[in-house]
Amino acid sequence: MMCSRLNAGRHVLKAQTSALLIMIVLIIFGSIAVFVVTISRNIDFDEYTNLYTSNLLIAMMRTDTGYTNPECKTVADLLICSYFTPEFRCGEYTCTGLAESTIQDYMSEFELVRKNYRYLFSVKPQGFISDTQVQIGEASLDCDPSGRQCPKIEKIVSAETIQSGSYVLKAQLIIAKK
Repeated sequence: MMCSRLNAGRHVLKAQTSALLIMIVLIIFGSIAVFVVTISRNIDFDEYTNLYTSNLLIAMMRTDTGYTNPECKTVADLLICSYFTPEFRCGEYTCTGLAESTIQDYMSEFELVRKNYRYLFSVKPQGFISDTQVQIGEASLDCDPSGRQCPKIEKIVSAETIQSGSYVLKAQLIIAKK
């Protein structure tokens, strides 16, 4: 009889120890969850859209066109070619034609731009004059908001520079709500 009391006491002690360990583990995980929630900061929609636009422009500029010629390899290469050797051909396309086609195809892939936003991709020379102009998308987005003929539009602008020797081009992606 004495043995059964000792065994019963041991089982109670084991159950209490297990319950205590489970409580400690739950407190630790709860504390970690509270810590993570208080430390993490929610990104608001404007920040997300700015980041999205910037990453979209960078990814588009680095897009491989499938051509092996150095003037035709990426979209950035095509844009440089469009400004400095516009007569150069990548297969059956001119550099400008292939750049426009590739950018339009690329932009049509993105859900955010396709459904809720309109866009304008433009490239302008910096520090030199050129007859070539690359604008793909809605040209109405490229206006001065302080101008009278331009409606006040909330737009997000991301820009990247493309350098070829001492010449610089400024590629810009403008996104605005429909």
